[in-house]
Amino acid sequence: MSEFKPTLDSRYVDTRKFDNVPLASDGKLPKQNLPTPKCFLGAWYRKVVSSVDNWLGIEAEIELGEFIPDPARFNLDGSGRNMDNPNVYLGGKADLESDCGVGYNTTYPTADTSYELGLDAPKLGYRPFWRFIYNTRETENGCTLVKSVNSWNSTDPKELAYYYFPGDVIRMKVYSPLPHYLQLRIEVVKPTTIEKYVKIRKGYHLPNDMPMDFYSPLFHSSGQGVNKAEFKRVNSIDQFGNEGYTAKATKAAMTTATWYNCYLYKEVDGKLCKYAFTEDLYISMICPSPDAVTVEKYNAEQGGEKVSIHPATFKKE
Repeated sequence: MSEFKPTLDSRYVDTRKFDNVPLASDGKLPKQNLPTPKCFLGAWYRKVVSSVDNWLGIEAEIELGEFIPDPARFNLDGSGRNMDNPNVYLGGKADLESDCGVGYNTTYPTADTSYELGLDAPKLGYRPFWRFIYNTRETENGCTLVKSVNSWNSTDPKELAYYYFPGDVIRMKVYSPLPHYLQLRIEVVKPTTIEKYVKIRKGYHLPNDMPMDFYSPLFHSSGQGVNKAEFKRVNSIDQFGNEGYTAKATKAAMTTATWYNCYLYKEVDGKLCKYAFTEDLYISMICPSPDAVTVEKYNAEQGGEKVSIHPATFKKE
């Protein structure tokens, strides 16, 4: 048996077939009758989850919104952090869940990266992250122990070229180029024109003042590319230390993020193609209440919509 590796180099296999995936020639797929799962506690979010099928990945173009923090939710744990943590991401599940995309994270305000960022560092924009689960087997005193590892990863904050700001239009892809593995890819479609963020980015002295495309390592996701799978897209305000508990009241907000499109990958007659991720193919979730999230129709036939999150408008019954 070959050695199990939870991650592989981003260039371990040829992924060019995911570069420009064509639309499926057989048009729309039949409407799926899908049960709506219970809301997951501890976050304010909009999620759409696909049917379970022989999907090989998902792609979407999105214009990123801006995070407005709640000053009253700052430093509640004594670490200087903001307890609200916004994310825009994709994900897949065959046997085990994986999440990956961009999250508002600590950032350097200038090109000076000579110091380490603390938890109280500013969160000016988004950085890539990928979370995956895998099982390890260890022998101890003649017994085999199976341990589940929930691996959270993000780019080094000193990699300034992988900062993405509100107003940036990015293309995110998550796909399975190898059985039991996924990869996250982020491509820059159009850089922000919001003056505040243009100025910050210029201060990083990047080539042509442009962020770079990002490729994650190949990370383990059991069953992907082998078994049927589901994929999702999510806008969320997660809350640090509150996973699994009732979402806490906050005046934090995420301004409108625009999903221009979203597609699911599938092989048909041996060729990779994509289908628009429309209402016929997904479960809609707005949690914990529709009062806290606004969803506007936009490019619905291409899987798009506009999403803003504003928990302060939540009407508790």
